[in-house]
Amino acid sequence: MSLRRTFWAAFLLSVLTLIFLAAGVWQMGRAGYKDTMQANVEAAAIAPPLRAGSELLEADTAHLRRLEARGVWVPERTILLDNKVQQGVIGYEVITPLRIADSAHYVLVNRGWVRAPQLRSELPKVVTPTGVVSVEGVARIPSHRFLELGEQVVTGTVWQNLTMERYKTWSELSLQPVLLYQAGGDDDGLRRVEAAPEAAGINADRHRGYALTWFSLAGVTVVLGLLGWRKSKHKQD
Repeated sequence: MSLRRTFWAAFLLSVLTLIFLAAGVWQMGRAGYKDTMQANVEAAAIAPPLRAGSELLEADTAHLRRLEARGVWVPERTILLDNKVQQGVIGYEVITPLRIADSAHYVLVNRGWVRAPQLRSELPKVVTPTGVVSVEGVARIPSHRFLELGEQVVTGTVWQNLTMERYKTWSELSLQPVLLYQAGGDDDGLRRVEAAPEAAGINADRHRGYALTWFSLAGVTVVLGLLGWRKSKHKQD
């Protein structure tokens, strides 16, 4: 094997090894992230519930904690999050603010999922209880990890995604810094939504298995490179 061919073969194997190692490190990072999420979910589940009141909550403290709120729904500020799929069916998630009793603040509530009508031009009919209600569920800082298609991300009350800043600007309401995912409650025809669906069935070991595969490929690549180098050296001798 010529020196030129030897160089390019070594270069290619080195690049492949680095790619395999990088993929393995990334998978280990994903495993660590899911371990942390699982620990946070478990710790939040056993922590005493928080209550939304006249004082603003600390977002990081309330994240994934059980949260209780009492107040009155403000249905005229309801928005619908579009293209939400449940069991293969397209629908909307219903987001309504609750004016907290004895407070100037509101808490934004994900009340659940509703099936979309057959005609795209129609919106689902959502029943909103009147009077003072008590709502409980899990609080979450809304995720910013989403892709928005096009510039028209807000069409009236139908939105592609939710951010607290965007909703505050649109509604002009003083909001608690977390979104409350309602659990149980009135029979309003809505299917409740998990606050942290990515935490359901967390399997960090799967990512460790992927990492082991990538590290093994890196090891095999190194071994093949050494064997090729030894073979080439023997031929030169």
